[in-house]
Amino acid sequence: MSEIAKGVHKVLYFRKLGEAAEGAKLVFQTEHSKSYSREREKTETKDGAVSGSSTLENEVSISALQSTNDPTFKMLEDSIVEDFPVEMWEVDLSTKEVDDSGTEPVTTFDSEYRQGYVTEWEPASPAEGDATVEGTYMTEGTRQKGKVTLPDGDLETLSYVFHDLVSDDPADDGLAPEEPAV
Repeated sequence: MSEIAKGVHKVLYFRKLGEAAEGAKLVFQTEHSKSYSREREKTETKDGAVSGSSTLENEVSISALQSTNDPTFKMLEDSIVEDFPVEMWEVDLSTKEVDDSGTEPVTTFDSEYRQGYVTEWEPASPAEGDATVEGTYMTEGTRQKGKVTLPDGDLETLSYVFHDLVSDDPADDGLAPEEPAV
């Protein structure tokens, strides 16, 4: 049965392209949206109309509250000023899968991966209310789908993810105790 997707389960991670470091999430994300567009041109011929398409344009709009100390915020701001590419992952926390076939269980999540550039970055600091930032990320090429493993400790900072009501999916995050109930 289909369920309504929850926006809170989709979180963005970033990394400077080519850097040998873990991807990191922009803290206090409030919203993001993906936009796809492709123009089609129609040409009339003596044999009838034919059409062709242009390249796909893929943008991700980002909104967040500003943090007093977020290295990812600084890296994204630097990326537009210094014009360097950035990797981005949209991680769907509702798709948690645990592979316990090895010596230690590995938890993965569905994800979309992109390479591209921050093309807009607009921090705002109103007199009343919280400081915010809005930005736009332009994907180069085509996004790829796959599975990701979150950096250590990130799942705890993301509160909790959806759990089913069946017995083989007990809550092990959020308010759940460190040791499962017996």
